[in-house]
Amino acid sequence: MEFLQALKNRRSIYNLGTNVNLSNEEITSIISDCLKYSPSAFNYPTTNVIIAFGEKHQQIWQITTDILKGKLAKKEETFAVAQNKINKFKAGVGTILFFEDTEIINELKETYAMYAENFSTWSNQANGMLQNNIWTALSQANIGANLQHYNPLIDDKIKELFSIPDTWKLTAQMPFGSIEAQPNEKYIEDISTRLKIY
Repeated sequence: MEFLQALKNRRSIYNLGTNVNLSNEEITSIISDCLKYSPSAFNYPTTNVIIAFGEKHQQIWQITTDILKGKLAKKEETFAVAQNKINKFKAGVGTILFFEDTEIINELKETYAMYAENFSTWSNQANGMLQNNIWTALSQANIGANLQHYNPLIDDKIKELFSIPDTWKLTAQMPFGSIEAQPNEKYIEDISTRLKIY
């Protein structure tokens, strides 16, 4: 029941701050445990994570701002909305970058040729499970987070910033920090059309 309550408590928190009660080391420990114990197909680790604190965290969102500014040069109002959103992410403590290791995925396709067409899907599923596990674990530690997808727009600059191998494919970004404003009450839809019991 504690696990189910944790799932219920996890929300997208967009108004982030730096008033967290945990050290960077303690936050890293939570994320590391999630990375160790989240499931993956054939127990092969195809998911990689970078945790960026401080200046590196700020640089991620400055890169995103600069790229969007160029893309939306003729759409000032649209860019202003995007920049306001990004500023909320920058106000947090850090950002988690999620990657898929295409080199390992390709090796698995060769080693287990019978399942080759499934490994990209299975890797994506493992990445999603890891994201949810980290998100929920951070929520349990009273740390807010949200999930963003500015890839592939920012991929090249992020690879350059962190000297990332070409085989790492960016899948998502998760800014996190203290919860500076509670989200609105979540609407829970009727799941009767999605859940069938026989």
